[in-house]
Amino acid sequence: MKKYLMCALILCAIPAVAAAQVEVNCESCTHEVSVYMGEGGFIATADEDAKMVTWVSTCGGVTVSGELEPDDDGVVSELFTMGNGLACMDEKGGTFQLGPITDGGWFWVTDDMNSAVGGLVAKDILKNDMTPITSAGDGVTMMAGKGAVFLKETSSGRVGILPNILPEPPMAPAAICGPRRGIVWPYPYTDQLTAGCMLGDGGTKIRLVSPNANFGRGGMITDGMVTRPATGSAATITADLWVNESGSFSMDTDDTPPDHGWAGKDADNDKAQNNWIDATFSVVAASQAPNASTGGVTVTDEGTGSTPTGQATLSIAADDEYCPAKGTQHSVTVIVRAAPADNSQVNSGLHPAVATGKAAGFATNNGQAAAALLTVVCPPRSSANQGTELVPDNPFPPTTE
Repeated sequence: MKKYLMCALILCAIPAVAAAQVEVNCESCTHEVSVYMGEGGFIATADEDAKMVTWVSTCGGVTVSGELEPDDDGVVSELFTMGNGLACMDEKGGTFQLGPITDGGWFWVTDDMNSAVGGLVAKDILKNDMTPITSAGDGVTMMAGKGAVFLKETSSGRVGILPNILPEPPMAPAAICGPRRGIVWPYPYTDQLTAGCMLGDGGTKIRLVSPNANFGRGGMITDGMVTRPATGSAATITADLWVNESGSFSMDTDDTPPDHGWAGKDADNDKAQNNWIDATFSVVAASQAPNASTGGVTVTDEGTGSTPTGQATLSIAADDEYCPAKGTQHSVTVIVRAAPADNSQVNSGLHPAVATGKAAGFATNNGQAAAALLTVVCPPRSSANQGTELVPDNPFPPTTE
């Protein structure tokens, strides 16, 4: 369906020079015909949410606007002809805007002897720098358009449309502030980049390590789950706080190493896993627990005790209330939270400062820097118990003859 709206911009009483300066703003128009002159036409795909595509034509002081309804494939098209009044015969050309449409639309213009094809140009790139087009001398005339140049060879009448807004290669990613390797084996991180680099957001992350994480061997808990011991000694978990590696450095001369908070990056390779941020930790249950508010997870060292300063120790003991030999077992999820030690000499020189509260994504300014979920599950029961628990009555009794 086509709908034309003739705008009263036929400025009869205004000189032609003034009329040529009139510009019409089309808020819904997203693209332009780069060279609008003579006869031709366009074809484009409407934006996914567009029920109608608006177009605005301006030529020789006359502005005409209309709407096009996309077909079943979302395509709109229109001819520029003398019959429908959309052929622009002004020697300086005109403008033709339309939208909302997607990139990939194209148009053509017909000259005296030949036609030329060009792409519809997105309006948001028309402010980009234009690339100068190499001149071929008097044998080829050039007329600037919107994001393209119309070329015509005078001897043959051949015409073409050459874009002059060219894609630029992507900029190299900004260097991230932080530790840098030395050049001598074993290549420790003996330096850091502190200028001409990108700073992060001050965000942090909690690392949880359990000696029972990998079938009895120590390792980082990557799935947020740990098994409660069935009997015997409690399972011990350590918690520490690290920068999120989006960019940070330290200006504290007493901070050794200077790359404090970057996991695995230390001036002393023997301590590469121990340069965490000084912090204290707490635990609270996130899901319903049978008894304690901490879900049976005890903070035996909040980060200020005999373990390396800033690293907490959590203890999970065997507990029949959570994991009885018979009956319902209870898994429990706890929230492990870390608060940076504001008075720490190490943390004071860290840039950017460790984000807390709302700046760290919490709902309130609670002084916390990061949180991690830890789910404690019960150990598997013996196969005999499982058989008794899951199949209390034999569904296949022996046959009586």
